[in-house]
Amino acid sequence: MQRKEQLEQNQNKSISRRSITWRPPPENWLKADVDAAYRRATVEGATAVVIWDNSGRLLTGESMRIITHSSLVAEAEAEAMRRVLILATNFNLEKIIIKSDILPLVQAVKSKTYIAEVEPILRDILLLAESLSNCGFTWVPRQGNKITDGVAKCSLAGQLEENWR
Repeated sequence: MQRKEQLEQNQNKSISRRSITWRPPPENWLKADVDAAYRRATVEGATAVVIWDNSGRLLTGESMRIITHSSLVAEAEAEAMRRVLILATNFNLEKIIIKSDILPLVQAVKSKTYIAEVEPILRDILLLAESLSNCGFTWVPRQGNKITDGVAKCSLAGQLEENWR
């Protein structure tokens, strides 16, 4: 029995050691990472958007502090997703893959369904996405979104100016 437990522990360690590597988007496409940070005690949040080209070069990004109306971090993350779509529209970025580490949010956008607490934001996301000729959404594990997570946390802590593009 002890051997089986030891094997399971080793397997779990192996899984947690797997590195998440950044994969570039296809040529002529961009990748946008979105993330959010949230402080329950004050219902404050911060959004972060970082846009990369297919060689891994940072093109632009922004962060913004927000007041959330829901205790769900999905509201702040959905707001970040809306922000990247607004940026893409304003800068005429036609081919963009948007990554989020909130799986239910990505599933809702891809299936064009709603999460009640963030329905108005999701409606905006779907309208903005339709206005772009090529736009996709994908889920990434939290470990694959560390830079954008750091930007959101710095913004929430007041350590980063808003709209630092």
